[in-house]
Amino acid sequence: MTTMIDTNVPKLTIPSLRTVSNLAIGGVLGLIIWEFWARVITKAVVGYPLEPAGLIDAIAQHQFGLSVPYLLREALHYGVGILGYPIAYFIISRALKNWSAILDAVVFVTFTVAAIYFAAMGKASLGTLIFWLTVTAFIATRFINPNTRLRDSFAWGSFTWFNALGLMAPIGGLSFYVLQDSPELSFMSFVGHVIYGAIAAWYFEWREDKAA
Repeated sequence: MTTMIDTNVPKLTIPSLRTVSNLAIGGVLGLIIWEFWARVITKAVVGYPLEPAGLIDAIAQHQFGLSVPYLLREALHYGVGILGYPIAYFIISRALKNWSAILDAVVFVTFTVAAIYFAAMGKASLGTLIFWLTVTAFIATRFINPNTRLRDSFAWGSFTWFNALGLMAPIGGLSFYVLQDSPELSFMSFVGHVIYGAIAAWYFEWREDKAA
């Protein structure tokens, strides 16, 4: 059986122009699917779209009392999606041993804590439990997934969700994982981030292997 934890990862080096290009293309491909999911599918399901640019404005408003112009927010969103997250992926996947297992553990533990907290506050529902079971089952697939690249790509995708709603959302004055504000939007964000991150990471690794 294929081991589910990698002890050997590529060493972190200064990326070549080819590597940066592959990272950016992976980010673009993932972002294209994200945009369709966020602005079309999510709006059709919950009635309003996912808006990362809105989260940027919420952080600026909550922390500094500033309003960020719409075009600048959109530019920041695309910059993070095309280069920010991909470069972070490159650094983490090359510098941290067992990185995907660690990231999955971070998502599982933090989301479990969030679900328990809201349940204790009487703010959870059956939907919250189903949401937690879905995330837990998804993360648990790493133990039966024989495709290491796909498993690691999924781990990166779910981690981008943690970064957006587990870290950035509270900084913007929203609840942890937005469970109190809009759990259905949090779920759609989870799926969208998994798709985005998995596509970006998988494409990058595929292109790097092909070039090597």
